[in-house]
Amino acid sequence: MSYVPATAYPTGGERPPNVTPAAIGLIIAGAVSFVSGAIWMAAGLSVINDEANKGTQLGGSDAVAYMMVLSPVLSVFLAPATIIGGVQMLRRRTRNLAVLGAIFAVVPFTGCCFLAGIPVGIWALLTLRRPDVAAWYAGRPVAAPPQPPPYGPPPQYW
Repeated sequence: MSYVPATAYPTGGERPPNVTPAAIGLIIAGAVSFVSGAIWMAAGLSVINDEANKGTQLGGSDAVAYMMVLSPVLSVFLAPATIIGGVQMLRRRTRNLAVLGAIFAVVPFTGCCFLAGIPVGIWALLTLRRPDVAAWYAGRPVAAPPQPPPYGPPPQYW
């Protein structure tokens, strides 16, 4: 096997493929999760306020209203971490925050839009796990993948 010089991504060089789309996906998933969580929390607080104004006792609908408030709280507090992780991924800064943001996008209890966040978070985690992306974050060059041998005439065995 021949030596291949390390010229694929020089220090401070171009961004590896799929980093930008995955980072933008994390930012969008975090923003949608934050907005939807805030809307669901406001709806739950509205129901609780209406029930409190009527002076009724706790019932089945109140339990649903409390769940409408408590469940999106995770979304409202964890969605900014997903957004920050996407920004860190775009700016080539803290890789650990980018990984944390991708993990929060995958966790299903962080918003009602987690079905969109799961594929984006997995994609971001797989992208961040690649050796060329890890080397890009570290600022060191990466050796180009080995090239297959050139095709020539088939070998003669007789």
